[in-house]
Amino acid sequence: MPNIVGTMTSEQKEIFIAAMFFVMDLSQNQETDYLTNRIKELGMSESALKKIKKFKSPEEAAAAIKTIKDIKLRRYILREMILVAISNHELSDEEISTIYAIGTHIGIKQEKVSDFFLWAAKGLEWEIEGLQLIEGDL
Repeated sequence: MPNIVGTMTSEQKEIFIAAMFFVMDLSQNQETDYLTNRIKELGMSESALKKIKKFKSPEEAAAAIKTIKDIKLRRYILREMILVAISNHELSDEEISTIYAIGTHIGIKQEKVSDFFLWAAKGLEWEIEGLQLIEGDL
């Protein structure tokens, strides 16, 4: 994780994890290893997962993230939300529109949100090309 994570308060860490839960629920991703690893990197206990209040709507997620004054941290959370959403190698229209709406609501310009999605798509293409290099001509 970037150095920015080291500056996060406990409240910001909880918002971060709650945002990841929200995207996991949105994308119906049941992979909890990501969250377990993030909890450890954040210096939180795994029991903290059970105590974190999950967001019930995109509006609630955006409102909580917007309380974070540091734009770099808000951008980081948005980027991680996209990574969680794309972790199953797919992005539904609902995931894109929801994350996009959250991003713009928390003060990230539309162009920057689009850049994050393009960055994630490039990463996915790179991953697929890597697999093809390994398995392609067998």
